Amino acid sequence: MKKLPVALLTLLLTVSGACQAPAVRLERLALEQRTEAQTEVRRSQDALAKNERLHERADKVRKILEQQGQELTPLDELYAALVLVESDRPEDLEAAQLIALKSAEGGEDRGFRVAAEAQDRLLVKRGMAQRYGTQFVWEPVNRIWRLYPIDPRTSDAERKAMGVPPMSELKAQEAKLNAEFKADEAKHKSQKQTQQQTPKPGQQPK
Repeated sequence: MKKLPVALLTLLLTVSGACQAPAVRLERLALEQRTEAQTEVRRSQDALAKNERLHERADKVRKILEQQGQELTPLDELYAALVLVESDRPEDLEAAQLIALKSAEGGEDRGFRVAAEAQDRLLVKRGMAQRYGTQFVWEPVNRIWRLYPIDPRTSDAERKAMGVPPMSELKAQEAKLNAEFKADEAKHKSQKQTQQQTPKPGQQPK
């Protein structure tokens, strides 16, 4: 079989890579966002650095949307929305809602759930009741998770249309979060007591 000249092969690979670049970059950014979201933050400086990286990813996504938004598939748009919805900037949340709905209208049904979350996050940020019920907040004084207040005018049918569970399941999720927190707290307390009671090398047990 006759081989292509190296120069021509390089050109074809470059063109192919350029065509795939936006989709590949969006998928990678969404994966980075999901991975970091699962990383526990213990220090305030780490939280600030994490938030800064989140903003950097959001800026990259918005740039891709501005330059090549018309070329993206519904799945690409979903990846973009998944990054933007984690931002705390209103402009990012507004963009996340729009691009997620566009993704859903294109056939990517998961976009509805992301759009609902983006709208809820934006409303919570503005001090208003959320519409669907995707947001839970931690109350440090009471040491409990709480389902953020929801607009009572929103029906379970509307929630279902956006991929959000009914109110009964949301309340069950709230109870589950608090049960898991209490179980973890009890486990850590028990481990700490065990460590304190375990004698160090050379030390006589009490």
